[in-house]
Amino acid sequence: MLRTLNLIPLRVIPYSDRNSILSAYSRELGRVSFVVPAGAGREARRRRALLMPMCPVVCVADVVPGKEVLHMRDPQPCPPMQLVVSDPLRASMAMFLSEVLLHVLRQSEGEPALFDFVRNAAVRLNSPDVAVGNFHIVFLCRLLVFLGIAPDVASYRPGMLFDMADAVFRVSAPMHGRYLTADETAAAAALGRMTWENMHLYKYTRAQRARVLDGLLEYLSLHHVGLSGLKSLDVMRDLFD
Repeated sequence: MLRTLNLIPLRVIPYSDRNSILSAYSRELGRVSFVVPAGAGREARRRRALLMPMCPVVCVADVVPGKEVLHMRDPQPCPPMQLVVSDPLRASMAMFLSEVLLHVLRQSEGEPALFDFVRNAAVRLNSPDVAVGNFHIVFLCRLLVFLGIAPDVASYRPGMLFDMADAVFRVSAPMHGRYLTADETAAAAALGRMTWENMHLYKYTRAQRARVLDGLLEYLSLHHVGLSGLKSLDVMRDLFD
């Protein structure tokens, strides 16, 4: 059955001399895979340009029940993402976000609200008016909300400690070692107030930004899926001063 699908490309990996496999997240079906042409031909080059990580496309797919790898027809950018493709900084950011999503959305079904969040983030990343230093931090914080594991920052009071394992703020340290110090907890609570609009106001050193990122990934790993071995993580730690 032919269906129109809205996609967020996540990764393309080689499959044979003639074909590659695209992993993507769709608004209609959740995680999907497609066979796409490889090689140096015109169509292969065009597809590669269209299917860069975090560059939304719309296509017609031949959806067959029980078939894990689909075929796509007439993929079109929606919208064009020239800046994400051409700017090394934004391309690196897109690569990191897509790698996180590859882990998080492994078995995901179609969730339109989550798809719309990811797509809107991708479009925002393509805007020249958006500073991207804290972009991945806001993305991960908002992603926690969609996954149902965001801490209740409204319960935070100065001096509390954040229990990473139980996802609650406490007045005293838990018996286990998975908790943040009082200063770290205050910084974590402040993340709950970070938005796309005010993220430029959060001034971090490279070390502070790396610590925030590591804490978010650790929390996500504790409560949803392991994120060890992210290939793009070291790049993200070194991108910003």
